[in-house]
Amino acid sequence: MNGGIFYAIGVGPGDPELLTLKAIRLLQESHSIYVPVSRLSTQTWVADVVEMYAGEGAEVQTVSFSLGADRQERQEHWRQTAIEIIEQLRSGRNVAFVSLGDPLLYSTCIYLLRALREQWSQVPVEVVPGISAYAHCAALTGFAVGEGEQPVAILPTVTAIQDIRSALQRGGTLVLMKIGRHLADIISLLEENGLLDQAVFVARAGMPEQRIETDLRSLRGADPAVGNLAVILIHTDATETL
Repeated sequence: MNGGIFYAIGVGPGDPELLTLKAIRLLQESHSIYVPVSRLSTQTWVADVVEMYAGEGAEVQTVSFSLGADRQERQEHWRQTAIEIIEQLRSGRNVAFVSLGDPLLYSTCIYLLRALREQWSQVPVEVVPGISAYAHCAALTGFAVGEGEQPVAILPTVTAIQDIRSALQRGGTLVLMKIGRHLADIISLLEENGLLDQAVFVARAGMPEQRIETDLRSLRGADPAVGNLAVILIHTDATETL
């Protein structure tokens, strides 16, 4: 029997109309679809979009994010998931793993892909890119991410605040993702550098609770939860939005 294919599918930032035609087709054709979930999040958008597009008879199951502090524990989590998936592939089933945004940009899918290749070096894989959250945020706010020779840097804000400070000093456009509980520190840093008027904030882009702020002063004192699934785009020079 011919083996199946593993599809790493990006389902975009939140708007159910921002999936690619290929993503929809493969969700309809996959025998098994894995939906990543986190015990720290109540959002169900990824599961909802899978339910919307999955083919009749597809087996949909959840796989938890590995949030353990121990690196070996996290690796073992993904190894066991990979072994389970490989058994299905070898039996001829096509398996999909869906990822919010793009599967190769700050996605748990990266860890699973690595684990799959460690268990089976020739595992048949196809990655289907998705629209990244920052691209959708730029479209929602008319923010030109890259213009001319302007450099663009993408940083997760789980990094040290000094790394963000250094990136601001290098110039160009800065994309801050994974804002989370660091929102207040970032607002303070932008104010310190006179950049509040050159930044935009979007949280939960494309979802019903979407929030857009073009004046980041309104975020002073905001609940840290406001930073969940949020992106901040910053021009460190005088470039204007469109």
